[in-house]
Amino acid sequence: MASIRDVAELANVSTATVSHVVNGTRYVSPELTERVEAALLELDYQPDAVARSLRRGETLTIGLIVPNLEIPFFASVAYSIERAASSHGYSIILGNSDWEKDRESILLQNLIARQVDGLICISAGMSVAQIEPLVNVGTPVVTFERKLLDSGLDAVSIDNYGGAYTATKHLLELGHRRIAAIQGRRMSIVSEERLEGYHDALRDAGLEPNPDYVFSGDYLPETGKLAAQKILFLRERPTAIFAFNDLMAMGAMRVLAEHSLSVPDEISVMGFDDIPMCQYTNPTLTTMRQPLDNMGSFAVDLLLQRIRSDEHYKAKHIRLQPELIIRGSTGRSALPQHDRLVKSVANA
Repeated sequence: MASIRDVAELANVSTATVSHVVNGTRYVSPELTERVEAALLELDYQPDAVARSLRRGETLTIGLIVPNLEIPFFASVAYSIERAASSHGYSIILGNSDWEKDRESILLQNLIARQVDGLICISAGMSVAQIEPLVNVGTPVVTFERKLLDSGLDAVSIDNYGGAYTATKHLLELGHRRIAAIQGRRMSIVSEERLEGYHDALRDAGLEPNPDYVFSGDYLPETGKLAAQKILFLRERPTAIFAFNDLMAMGAMRVLAEHSLSVPDEISVMGFDDIPMCQYTNPTLTTMRQPLDNMGSFAVDLLLQRIRSDEHYKAKHIRLQPELIIRGSTGRSALPQHDRLVKSVANA
């Protein structure tokens, strides 16, 4: 294996200059950088990560806790974060909490034992007290999808309230007035924010939210199916369904298809996240797109700023906006079939 000295000799620079180029620790002129990079490529130089870790007192690892990898959104988040971390020379230690607080605590203890350089935490209900042991040993933490109030931790999230408001407004603009909602886990702040956005959009349109139109879910397709089955038997059946993630929306669409109900001609369906499968449903799913790549890179950048700096600065909260993606599953409001039958009988 080529050494840093071999690279320096070939590029005709000092070993310190090579080190600065490889590690990005100091400015090096474009001319010298180009010579060093050419030598690195010619010699197929591979940095000694272990030696570098020992010199810096780092493990070059980042802990990542996610609630459930069965949900494609979280798998995509993990991929985005791993890719961003890898570009900076860091590896990811992944923990799947299965929405369990006790398991989250065990994962945090394991990450402390592994001396990770930082943590990115995606959790529905993790408290400041749970994260405190990690913070006490000086490990930077970035929370993802939700901000822990008064924690002093950096956070990356999206505007869940605004996204749900936009989704509901889209259905209202199509003429829908009876809009059902399938919410996520009740312990989830994300779900609470989306429910608030849904309610406020209805109120701003002059409609009082109907609690009979709100159904509980857990972000998996089966709960979308169960909710849709209940929706079909409501006395005044909704003309649109807004599911708080795409998987539940797909579960609902499955039930509608089984009952020969046309989407969107008889009932519209709206999701949230824009996972890749949305483009392959029949019809394709209208949804709110979360900017996953940006969210992952921002989370890693915030964490590395903390890892690489001894300065104590105010916690940062980056909140991104979701984007409405209109596809084939939403359309103009139409009276449900049983309403049409009642109307035709009355007219007769």
